[in-house]
Amino acid sequence: MSGSTQTIAAPFNLEGRNVLIVGASSGIGAETARLANLMGAHVILTSRSEDKLEAVRSTLDNPDAAAVIAADYLDADSLAEALEGVDRIDHVVIPAVADENKKRGAFTELSRETMEASFDKFWGQINVLKTIAAKMPAGGSATLFSSIAGIKPAGKDSGLSVMNGVQAAIIQLGRSLAVELGPLRVNVIAPGVVLTNVWTDGERANLKQWMEESLPVQHAGEPQHIAQAALSLMTNPYITGAVLTVDGGLHLT
Repeated sequence: MSGSTQTIAAPFNLEGRNVLIVGASSGIGAETARLANLMGAHVILTSRSEDKLEAVRSTLDNPDAAAVIAADYLDADSLAEALEGVDRIDHVVIPAVADENKKRGAFTELSRETMEASFDKFWGQINVLKTIAAKMPAGGSATLFSSIAGIKPAGKDSGLSVMNGVQAAIIQLGRSLAVELGPLRVNVIAPGVVLTNVWTDGERANLKQWMEESLPVQHAGEPQHIAQAALSLMTNPYITGAVLTVDGGLHLT
């Protein structure tokens, strides 16, 4: 066969790679850690809770190939101190986010404090990249997390106008850094509704029914669906500056 000799038989092989997952204690982060570890990576699990991280590590296929580092990505100094002993990070995935539902509110009624807190997601991802960029090799990857609301704003009564702006800012940040930091690859995942623990049991049941009835895929979004997308962006060396919608077709409706 002519052309590139690059192996494509096992596209998700992460043998020998160090993968940092910020927000690994639950949901999308925990699922990404599980898949990366299954594909041979040494995973570095980071969030504020060491106990929750250890609980995730214990469930991995190869827990010996995982490290736990408790750190708050909103505290740049402590984050840098926590990661000081890590020499190389091949890939970083940053799904960490506080409960965005707590930042809902009519624009004219939102407090300044709440609006500023809406940008925690933006600044947290900046803190991570500024801390580790020098530790990342050419061809490594950073996967940022926005939301489909950065492309298709949530509706008039959603109370998410400011958060919609934050999601769009993350998208443009990722695209800009793909240019500035290349050949380090930077991509953005824009999830739709995902059944994580930010929702109550009742809300999850209602959302599951809505997705199965209303989305083009007629399927509910689960954390593993987003984790699979993150693995794809990590392992494909020809993708950078992409904004990958993983939303069951919500952006089309």
